[in-house]
Order: sequence, then structure tokens, then C-alpha cells
Amino acid sequence: MYFKETYFYNFRNIQPERREWPVGLNLITGPNGAGKTNFLEGLNLISGWGPLEKSTVISDIIRWNGMDRGDRASLWGRVSGEEDSEIFASVTVRCSLKFDGKSSAASAVRSRIPVLSWLSGSISLIKGGASHRRALLDRVGALISPSYAGRLHDYRYFLRQKTALLRKSRDAAIMERSMLRVGAWLWTAREEILRMIAESIDEFEELLPRPVSLTFKRGGAGMDEKPLDDFKKSLSFSRDREKAAKIPLVGPQRDDIGIFCGPKEASVMLSRGQSSRVASALILASALVVERVLGRKPVLVFDEMASELDADGKLSTIEALGKTGCQIFAAATDPIFSDGVKLHNLRDGRFVRE
Repeated sequence: MYFKETYFYNFRNIQPERREWPVGLNLITGPNGAGKTNFLEGLNLISGWGPLEKSTVISDIIRWNGMDRGDRASLWGRVSGEEDSEIFASVTVRCSLKFDGKSSAASAVRSRIPVLSWLSGSISLIKGGASHRRALLDRVGALISPSYAGRLHDYRYFLRQKTALLRKSRDAAIMERSMLRVGAWLWTAREEILRMIAESIDEFEELLPRPVSLTFKRGGAGMDEKPLDDFKKSLSFSRDREKAAKIPLVGPQRDDIGIFCGPKEASVMLSRGQSSRVASALILASALVVERVLGRKPVLVFDEMASELDADGKLSTIEALGKTGCQIFAAATDPIFSDGVKLHNLRDGRFVRE
């Protein structure tokens, strides 16, 4: 799938403009504050993922720099590829989506026009905390499995309730019983997602400075091979520590991906530029998993894709992106001149010609 046209009205600082987009690498360039990330956020929102920051108040995206231009933002896109359709997002105090004129849940939109975005800096997948790596598994899971997002939502609700009980020094056993099967299901799903990513990453070996292996680390667990038994035993083993810490110490909220180059962790072995290349390979392998499961190519969205790369790294990354056949939107402060790269210059929220 790919975006054939877009039109954003009253959204952040992006000026209203109906714009056509080609398949391939679309590089959005411009100085800081030009609106590059805002435009990428619009794609994220219209494809059913919501604002980039989960803490964002939806209605705040309507206004920019204190200017009140109305009480509604509208985002429209025409998509093509495996099917031809239209998506419309209306933003007031909430975001409502329509697909081909019919109201649609975000999960349904995500499965029809899969968008895999990584907007926190790709290097964070290697050098950042575990939450960044969990986020990749969750995005892939929400795209390829209809029930994944719902199970994750349920687990997070149970987790909040258990945390509240622990902070009040109350017995959390009843909440743990609700968490067990959902948490074990998430462990099984995440392990399978990572297995598929690991099988696909070698297809982007031109990005890998050395062979990479991936392992799934269950959060605070390791007492049994079977997920459900592991959760039960690990909870029992950690119960006193949880009561003392007043926070849950076992479960998917503490999961991580082990990324290794030989016996050592990639975060230690690799430079920042090498880490960025490995992270790009992880994201592209994830996109390949989405394509194989859904039978349609995802749209890839990156923020500051090439900020850590030298000239050779940029060239290798561009070649790997082209190899996917996906439509890609990437933001960069400086243009990259290469075959297959379509440059789109943004200034003060408006696309301009140099």
C-alpha cells in the first residue's frame, strides 16, 4: 500500500495543500521548526496510530503558535496499491476515522493501510532503554494480529490496578490472576514476532557491520520454559520484592530484546553510526514481517533517518530502503542526493521548490 495523495487542514503548522506522493523514498527536508515531524505525525494519525506522544491532548494539535484557526483539524489521504481507498480523520476533542466514507476503528484502518513508523531516532533501538525495543514489537504485533492491541490494552489496565494495590500495601493476588493469561499470551506473541524478525534481518545484511543475533527477554522471569508457568513461578518468587518496591517486577512491561554481536551486546560493540544501521535493518526486517503476514507492503515513516550516518552508511541505508519496494517518508535536516530519492523541501509548514 502507499499514500497517493494527502491533504491536511488546520493541522499543527502544516499549510493546507493537496499533494501527490510517489512510491519509493520521499525525503522531507528543511530546517528545525519547518514542520517535518508535524507532517510525519499527520501520517501517523491518519493511519490509525494517533499522535506521536501518547500524552498529547488531541485538541492541541489543531492549534499552533497560539493561533486559533477553528475547532477542527481534517486530514485526508488517498491510498493505492493492493486496493484503492480514501481515509479521513476528523480531529476535535478526539480523533474520528473514516475509511471509504464509513466510520472505522483505528485497528481496522491500521490493517488496511499498514504504517510502520519509528520517530524517536532509530539509534534508540540499540542504545536506548528497553521501552524502545518493546515499542517495535508492539507496533508489529498490532499490525499483524487483530487481538494484539486489545490484549496489550487489557494487560496495561490490570498492571495499573496492581500497581495501585501495591502502593497501598494491599494484597494484589486477585489482580495477578487476571494478569496471568494475558501476560503469558503477550510473551508468546512477542517471542513469535521476534523470531520472524530474526529470520528476516539477514536479508538486509548490507546494513549489518557484523552478524547480529536476537533473543527475547521475558520481563523479570526465567523460572520455566512455558510462558504461563513461568509467569506464575516468577510472580511467586518476586512477591516479597514487589511488596517492598511497591511496583510490579514481573511481566511484559519489563520485556526486552537482547541484540548481540557475537557474545557481546550490540550497544557496547557498535559505534553510533553502526548502531543506526543495525536499527534500520531491524525496522526493515519488521516491515518484511508485516508484508508477509498481511500480504501488503507497509508504509515506512522515519524521523531524522540519517542523522548518525556517514556517507557510506547513508548510501547503504538508501539502497536497503529501495530494496523493500515500500513507500517511505523520512525527515532530514539536510538533503541526500541519490538515485531513487525524491526530495520535498518544507519551509514554515509549506512545501516549496528550491
